[in-house]
Amino acid sequence: MDKLHSRARACAPMLALALAACSQPQAQARLEARQGAMDRPSLWLAQALDTDGRVAAAIEVCADGAMRDGFARADAEVNGRPCHPRRDGVERRGLFAVRCEIDERRFGLTVNRRGDPARAFTVSFALTALDGSGVGARQVRRFQRLGPCPAGWRIGDQRRPGGERGVNALAGTWTGE
Repeated sequence: MDKLHSRARACAPMLALALAACSQPQAQARLEARQGAMDRPSLWLAQALDTDGRVAAAIEVCADGAMRDGFARADAEVNGRPCHPRRDGVERRGLFAVRCEIDERRFGLTVNRRGDPARAFTVSFALTALDGSGVGARQVRRFQRLGPCPAGWRIGDQRRPGGERGVNALAGTWTGE
């Protein structure tokens, strides 16, 4: 037993040195490479449409499957305050609906999706007060797969169409320099 403890003590500095050599950026790069091989990210064009169906704003974003799933989901908020779900929502193909509450005021949130989620689709979000006041908001977004992400881009990297890479949507860090 004493020999085992002596060997462990002798190897401890080498183990610490080996662990220090495994830097966090290298581990992150390995994880991203493995994730990319399983779910290859692609460049998507996301457009917000105005009430007449014209493009009001657009952005290109490098997205994997999890991020694309988020394109068709909504967490409603009013003036920065979240609408808290009162119970589980209803989810069917192309539809998500839930009742939620802000400051004791009840709302209905409906999200409809049309199109092919792998290539191009449109999502309509509607938030409506359930007190008969007619208060509500609606937004329509269109998503289109453009192809592979530019070289060196990570999931969440984004830019305005034709512009330079900017803030990463997931990390909130500036990646374009």
